[in-house]
Amino acid sequence: MSIVRNSLAVVAASAVLALTSACGGGADKVALCTETTKAMTDYASAMASAGTNFDAFNQAGTDLATKLKEIAGKADGDLQSALTKFGESFGELKVDPKDPSAATKVGDFAKKVTEASTAFASACA
Repeated sequence: MSIVRNSLAVVAASAVLALTSACGGGADKVALCTETTKAMTDYASAMASAGTNFDAFNQAGTDLATKLKEIAGKADGDLQSALTKFGESFGELKVDPKDPSAATKVGDFAKKVTEASTAFASACA
C-alpha cells in the first residue's frame, strides 16, 4: 500500500503548490486562498504523521473536506464552486488497504483533485 500512500502525498503536495500559485485577485480572494493553502498544508502534515495508519489518512481527508466546505461558505461564484468541488474530492476518498482497487481509486481521486485545483486557480486569479 506504499504506492497508495506515496500517490496521496504527491497529490497533496501538487495541490498545495497549485493553491499557492493561485493567490491573486481581491483581498477577499487572497484571504480565502491563504486559508485554503493553510488547510492543504495542515492536511499534508496530517498525512505525513499518519504513517501507515489509513484510518488517520481517511480522517485527514474528512477534516480537510469539512474545512474546505467551511471556506466555500465564505466565498461566492466560481471560487465557491471550486472550493466545494475541492472539498467533495477529499471527502469522497476513503483508503482501504484491503481493497484491491485502492490504487485505481487514488488515480481517480488525483484526477478530481487536479480538476478542482485548476478550477480553484482560475477562480482565484
